Amino acid sequence: MESEHKDIFALRFTRSPLVLGERRIDGGTELILKSNFPSKYPENNNIFMEFYSASQAKGTVLFIHGTGQKNLKYLRWFAKHFPDFSLNGALMVLPYHFSRTPTGYRSGELFMETESDKLRDRFENAVVDALTCIEYLKDIKTPVFLMGYSFGGFIATITAALSKEVKKLSLVVTGGNFYHITWKSFATKVLRIKYEEDGSCDVEKCWKYHYEDYPKFMKTLDSPRVKLSSAPISCFEYDPLTFAPFVKQSVLMFGALFDIFIPRKSTLELYKAFPNGELHWLPTGHLTSIIYKYSILKKTARFFEI
Repeated sequence: MESEHKDIFALRFTRSPLVLGERRIDGGTELILKSNFPSKYPENNNIFMEFYSASQAKGTVLFIHGTGQKNLKYLRWFAKHFPDFSLNGALMVLPYHFSRTPTGYRSGELFMETESDKLRDRFENAVVDALTCIEYLKDIKTPVFLMGYSFGGFIATITAALSKEVKKLSLVVTGGNFYHITWKSFATKVLRIKYEEDGSCDVEKCWKYHYEDYPKFMKTLDSPRVKLSSAPISCFEYDPLTFAPFVKQSVLMFGALFDIFIPRKSTLELYKAFPNGELHWLPTGHLTSIIYKYSILKKTARFFEI
């Protein structure tokens, strides 16, 4: 079902939650919601959201994990332990990941795409699903907060810009500007190989787009309502850096000093784009940031106090 915003990224679809089922899981409940984004993959058409309830909850945190095949059990820890701080914890499984992975693909593989129009649809799918989960969670009648880890931080940033329901935002080892993420990250080597093979992009062309054309594109925006196909290249339309200036909520960021997946410049550019951001550096790499999980959780929970 389309909303009245027929050509606006993520807002062109309804965010109304429809619960299809639920079941008990270790320590909580798994809810199954219908995705409001039309996907050609049946496995992806339902949203799986884990919910961990706190007694006398002061708020509810939606946690968005990173991309990959093995990280869910480690990152689930955050959602399960928010109740220790009187916050409900919820975890949304990203599109094309884990239980939502289409047959014949690996978890997260469909986000390693060189065709930016296709990738824009997949980012939009994730944002629409996050907005749908937030619509469900707001009915609990507690403030709703948002936390994104790595790739999940991309989705969380865009979602926070588009939802007034999100009161505050916490981001861990994430960033913006796809020039840095595409050409300087260890994680996107497969994309660089594909670009070399098909000749659709190269580092010089990408630099020109992001440092000559992108600032001009940003001057055309006065809100996070990004019109589809309005940018010189479609990756501008789903870059978290595009949405960060419109995140009016307070933002807490954790960057990793030795991150080979999210380059330091990427983290810094995103931080500087937020009107009200706070950045803490961890003396770790991307994956080893999990060593500081309790400190990150504790600081985030305190930050979410209102």
